[in-house]
Amino acid sequence: MTPASAYALAASRHMHQYGTTREQLARIAVTARQWALLNPAAWEKEPLTVEQVLNARMVSHPLTVRDCCLVTDGGGALVMTSAARAKTLRKPPAYVLGVGETISHQSISSMPDLTVTGAAASGAQAYAMAGLKPSDIDVVEVYDAFTITTLLFLEDLGFCPKGEGGRFVSDGAIAPGGTLPVNTNGGGLSYCHPGMFGLFVLMEAVRQVRGECGQRQVKGAETAIAHGNGGVLSSQSTVVLGSAGTV
Repeated sequence: MTPASAYALAASRHMHQYGTTREQLARIAVTARQWALLNPAAWEKEPLTVEQVLNARMVSHPLTVRDCCLVTDGGGALVMTSAARAKTLRKPPAYVLGVGETISHQSISSMPDLTVTGAAASGAQAYAMAGLKPSDIDVVEVYDAFTITTLLFLEDLGFCPKGEGGRFVSDGAIAPGGTLPVNTNGGGLSYCHPGMFGLFVLMEAVRQVRGECGQRQVKGAETAIAHGNGGVLSSQSTVVLGSAGTV
């Protein structure tokens, strides 16, 4: 029953409290697929429509299988070093400008508010350390184990007001060519999900800041936020990265 049913509980509450619709959640999956089609390494290779998401096999109401992340093999690595040492390496570095983390509960039955995650706290910590605000961020990479997590994190990280996430994603804002590029590698919904996706969130943020993402590259990307999620919306970690021009 978990984790899908736990996240479905959060989705149901958000829909009840703010009028978020199934179509709006489906739009998140469709947008992730649009980004994945620009990523040669992405698992999914076919376009996706809102209707296909809605009509897919139900997993735990209101989430269908297309609202849920992939199950794939995969792996990745990051190299961390000092800023001074990074300047001597072959590739330009992505600088860690700010970090934040929090744990709000263990079981979702103990979550203080099903529509507010610890990202509100971890994001605030990271922004404060970086001396930046949401409007300063060029690229957003968040852990999208389910469509509802993308929506919650966009709200809690300050990219739209609480309760407005559904409307925010429905007009193409987070899609290729939109005002706020989100999960530009296709995310856990369409790129890959080998059990733990957090490392891939960081990797894509680094690649975007470096300007090495090919077709999916966000033009002029100088700052990126990478946000990881653990448990059932239990633990949250936020990292703000920047190019050399930001330090």
